[in-house]
Amino acid sequence: MRSWTSGRRGQSTAELYFEASPEAIYIVQDGRYVDCNPATLRLFGRTREEFIGQPLGLTSPELQADGEPTKAAVGALMKEAQRAGVARMPFRGLRKDGTQFPALVSLFLAQRHGRPAMIVTCIDISEIDALIGAITAGLARLAGGDLSQPIATALSERYEPVRAAYNQVLVDLRAIVTAVRERASAIEAETQVIRAGAESLAERTERQAAALEQSAAALQELTRDVAAAAEDGTRADQLAAEASAAAAASGDVAQRAIAAMHGIERSGAEIGEIIALIDGIAFQTNLLALNAGVEAARAGDAGRGFAVVAQEVRALAQRSAEAAREVKARVGAVGGEIATGVRLVGETDAALRHILTRVDDARALVARVADSGRKQAAGLGQVNAAVSEMSRMTQDNAAMAQQTDAASIDLAERAADLGHQLARFRLERAARPSPAPPRRATLTRHGS
Repeated sequence: MRSWTSGRRGQSTAELYFEASPEAIYIVQDGRYVDCNPATLRLFGRTREEFIGQPLGLTSPELQADGEPTKAAVGALMKEAQRAGVARMPFRGLRKDGTQFPALVSLFLAQRHGRPAMIVTCIDISEIDALIGAITAGLARLAGGDLSQPIATALSERYEPVRAAYNQVLVDLRAIVTAVRERASAIEAETQVIRAGAESLAERTERQAAALEQSAAALQELTRDVAAAAEDGTRADQLAAEASAAAAASGDVAQRAIAAMHGIERSGAEIGEIIALIDGIAFQTNLLALNAGVEAARAGDAGRGFAVVAQEVRALAQRSAEAAREVKARVGAVGGEIATGVRLVGETDAALRHILTRVDDARALVARVADSGRKQAAGLGQVNAAVSEMSRMTQDNAAMAQQTDAASIDLAERAADLGHQLARFRLERAARPSPAPPRRATLTRHGS
């Protein structure tokens, strides 16, 4: 413990600080105020005569701000000082005029004239208390969503920049909340538009996916039909080739038939020549038989037998001539039929050649049709694959559209929730605001 001397001669540094300190410093011994500095008298509004020698309790009311009796609070403070050598506590000070003020009291144990004493320092924290009360009230309003009321009460010059900074933060925060509220409203409106568009897109995409699925099924059926038609075209090409070969073979047969007809015609001409020769022989024989009959008649009875032979030979020559004429007539008729047959076979050959040409043309056409069918089948296969891929992609798009719709719904709900959260902030003052009582912070006792 330090010794404290009350003399004024040869003042030490501590004594000079005691006299000039802006903080109230006073000494308590035996339950009375035994010394103080000028700052103490200014703080409590008393003269030295009104202060020195008075019993302890002159500087504080009976109850502290928290309702605790001052004697109990001072007793606890003294126990803490005895334990640690120094103690500090928030205190409620009392001036001569009865006004109270918040203070911070520090208590040190010391020796005065060889006996225990207490050195007490008291600092008026009204300015700090006013600052804490204003900030606390402002933060309470801010926590309640009220951005409309700045700190209107002026603080001391030392703490006025804090009030100005708080009010500027409130202005900036109000501007931010206003901007966010406007943006939230715009987002909510735009989200509703996006939601409606997403729902419409999802519906259209689903319809398109169903239509593409049906088109893919129809296209698959068409692909199978075209493939079957291509196979039929190939088969038709084979049949046309067989028909062309048969027509060519028929043309060869017709040529051989014409050649045979011409051979028959030549044979008929030769038969006609032979018949003409036979007819000439029969005519000569008839003349010889006639001459023989004339000679037999001249011979009389001697030539009667010869006349009979000549008669028979003449009859035979006549029958031979008639037979030759009949054969010639028949051969002539057969020759006409043969000529007609040759002409008809020639026409048949020309028709077959024409048919062969048409069959070749038809075969070429069928071949082109078959090739085109194969190409169409291949093309339709590719189109079918593309349509199937489009159908799959459209189904994926439909799923994405549904996800977008769900996301837009969630975004709309979040935007609405953000709007509700922002709605709790009051940006403008009410018409007749009722001022709330200022809240003051309570300092808790702690050791130093």
